[in-house]
Amino acid sequence: MSHSPTRLGVLERATMILDAFEDAPGPLGLDDIAEITELPRTTVFRLLTTLKELGWIHHDRRGYSPGRRLSAPGGDSEHLDVRAAASVALNELQLATDAVVHLSVLDGPVVQYLDKVGGARATTIPSRVGGRIIATDSVSGLAMLATLSPEEVDALVGHLDRTPGGLESVHHELAAVRRRRGIAVLDGLPGTGISSMAVAVPGTRGPLAAISVVRRGHLPLPVVGPLLLAAARTTSRTLHPGPRRTGQNCRDLGRKTTESSGTTRVQEPVLPK
Repeated sequence: MSHSPTRLGVLERATMILDAFEDAPGPLGLDDIAEITELPRTTVFRLLTTLKELGWIHHDRRGYSPGRRLSAPGGDSEHLDVRAAASVALNELQLATDAVVHLSVLDGPVVQYLDKVGGARATTIPSRVGGRIIATDSVSGLAMLATLSPEEVDALVGHLDRTPGGLESVHHELAAVRRRRGIAVLDGLPGTGISSMAVAVPGTRGPLAAISVVRRGHLPLPVVGPLLLAAARTTSRTLHPGPRRTGQNCRDLGRKTTESSGTTRVQEPVLPK
């Protein structure tokens, strides 16, 4: 049965688009959604753009998928897989650094926290699971954005206009992240003394997530950097077993690693209390 867009209201057409994801095995492309709904491609694109801005739809390089409003924070199956895969690495990282460790994902122009491990220090950092922050305002967001092309970055955050230098400043920051092998760093946030560091967890089609270390006081890059890179590799390999190029390399940071049971461990001292 063919649907005529002139006879359907906006709400009905939007509902048809959301229904298209009900039995979808994964992200859908624009043409897929147009075929399923039998709506004109231009109409589908216009409604998808609106639904994405409102949080009903998520869009990345894999295609369109249900957004945060269609699932509980951190509760959809893909995010549960990421949380499970990162669990051991997050706890080991927290023990090694005695800092607060976050796992987060990129949802359009914002970062959503999926997990927080902090032990006794958890309450010293004002973050929560399910919390959201503009991607360009966090090291986790910058680490994930740094894995994308300039065009993809512009599409995600180009409309925000939250940085004094605009997109040029954002791209300058991302270039610095890439020069540090994908490590985003914020040393001593003014007014709080909070320092943070993050790397992206590589996936088959872009960043799956980001792992960050946060604490009040200084975070030494030569110590924390290799630990973060190892945690990201461990998480990625747990999700996707087998050889993988991560685009990240901690050799230049001058640390030794050991391989044991498929898990990379960095031989590092813990940070000072």
